[in-house]
Amino acid sequence: MISEDRHSIIVLQKPLPLMLRIFAVFLGLGIATVIPAPFIIHADWSQWSPTLLVVVLCIAVPPVIGCVFILIGLSSATELRIDAERREITRIMRGPVYRRRDCYPFAGMQPPELIMRDSEDGPYPILRWRLPQWPVAEMCDFAHREEAEYWQGRIGQMLQG
Repeated sequence: MISEDRHSIIVLQKPLPLMLRIFAVFLGLGIATVIPAPFIIHADWSQWSPTLLVVVLCIAVPPVIGCVFILIGLSSATELRIDAERREITRIMRGPVYRRRDCYPFAGMQPPELIMRDSEDGPYPILRWRLPQWPVAEMCDFAHREEAEYWQGRIGQMLQG
């Protein structure tokens, strides 16, 4: 969601609903613990055989996949504030585990670029914005290309002052 508030533009990333977060965490815990358990219990650990390599793989991979689901469940929601009065961009990450606040001055920042992605419903617009020290920020809550072009121009105006 993107909106304008007095002298700033605010881009909010919608956080996952609570029930989906709980589901992802329990799914991750289940994958990480239940899948390897039969392999640990039923493997013949007394003598080496090539099948033990498969068993080790079946024990090692599910915890990694489970950790991915746990991280999804505990992920942070991001807020991006483009403040024309203070001439800075603030990136705020809020989550149950990870909280961070970074500020970037307007100097040297370029406006976001507009790209069109294909989907089953036809192409849709995305504004991609490269911020220092972070991956690309993508804004994709636009109904039409014209709306994305408006926000791209509005952000460009703020950056130029």
